[in-house]
Amino acid sequence: MVKLMEYVPLDVYVKQKTRPLLFVFVVCAIGALMGGVHPGLVVISAVIAVVIFSHLKNRHYPKAWNETVGKMARDAREKDEEDFRETISRHLPVLARKRNMLITKDDYGNVIVDKWIKEKEYYIRKLNYFPCITPYYSGMDAFDQSLILDGMINEFLQTSDIEIIDVSDMTPTEYEHYCADILREQGWEARVTQGSGDQGVDVIAEKNGIRIAVQCKKYSSPVGNKAVQEITAGKGFYGADYGMVVTNNTYTASAKQLANSQLIFLLHHDDLYSVDELIDVSNQVA
Repeated sequence: MVKLMEYVPLDVYVKQKTRPLLFVFVVCAIGALMGGVHPGLVVISAVIAVVIFSHLKNRHYPKAWNETVGKMARDAREKDEEDFRETISRHLPVLARKRNMLITKDDYGNVIVDKWIKEKEYYIRKLNYFPCITPYYSGMDAFDQSLILDGMINEFLQTSDIEIIDVSDMTPTEYEHYCADILREQGWEARVTQGSGDQGVDVIAEKNGIRIAVQCKKYSSPVGNKAVQEITAGKGFYGADYGMVVTNNTYTASAKQLANSQLIFLLHHDDLYSVDELIDVSNQVA
């Protein structure tokens, strides 16, 4: 954690530094006169002292103050960035997923970032992060925050075990198998149901005596209430301990509300990489 120094205005700083010197010069001059030193030498010494004092007051100490304030500004910026990084770190998995989903290419191969830029602006605005504003530092602006956010997402993707895969070209069936494969990578025995008569359940997975029923929704729009209703029924039909809806998109507000009331998990497929932590499998060994 960066410890910020106390801010002192320039005029106060210069006074603090020059006041003792002025006192010493005056005392020396008086002492010289009372000690019998030739007045001419005292005058010459006084002129030299005035030149030195003027240099210290008008050049040396202001320069030292600027260097000190510059360091204070850098320290404040460092603390501001540190606090901002800490604030957004918990959202990195979601932000990485959002960026992957919102940055697309058109039919001509042009990269379209408009939706991602809009999403970043929305996120930063709703984050309600308060910059480290001081008398010598005005805080990061939205542009700086946006750059840091993108940099942190890149760092997260480089160090995370989660591989961001473009599922846009998958068929719904391929998407179901993709979700089952992720669960298998986490040590689950997962199988894709046969479709007809599956009671709204696409994948059944078991581990340590725990059974989960998963409905997979590869959608181009937010998933709504119907999926939650179907997986609620399917969970009971298969005798599953947990019901989950998994999508490549997001969920409507009403779907989230219904899922909360039915204890249904609404996930993005990347969340399947941490499903064990989500339901705390280690503490539920049969």
